[in-house]
Amino acid sequence: MPEGQMTRRVPRILSIAVFVAFVLSGCGDNAPPLPTSTEAGQVLKSHIDRTFRYALAKEITITDPGGRDVPCGDGKYRRTYSVEAVAGEGPGDSQKVATSLISALNGVAKYQMTEVPGTLAMRVAVSTQFRTRIAIYSPSKGRMAARGETECLALKSDSAV
Repeated sequence: MPEGQMTRRVPRILSIAVFVAFVLSGCGDNAPPLPTSTEAGQVLKSHIDRTFRYALAKEITITDPGGRDVPCGDGKYRRTYSVEAVAGEGPGDSQKVATSLISALNGVAKYQMTEVPGTLAMRVAVSTQFRTRIAIYSPSKGRMAARGETECLALKSDSAV
């Protein structure tokens, strides 16, 4: 290969190598910072409240107001929030009430649903994006409930530390 062609290829090969290195490294960390337990707790409460509003719930009772940090080790904390209500529409069959809650939650945010073995009237919804987990279920005919918690998270954001 003539010498002139080789010297023209070196910059091209180098630029390709640099490009590949940036692509593989992700060009910096674009991942959003983890929320604090307070921030995730506010999202949890909002998601549950909106789910019940979309499911046309009546006579809503807050069974766990949350608002406090529950220690879970390693200097991290979780938040909880729970509500129960009368199902607003339909015959009140537990399975149908749970399905109504699932549909309503899907209208609020993206959650991954998992079935609870042995019952069709309960599902557990998990969001890695929001760091929340919500059990939605029908405890009895014509009733709906949700019990949520956040992942174990820091009290302060990493940027504030």
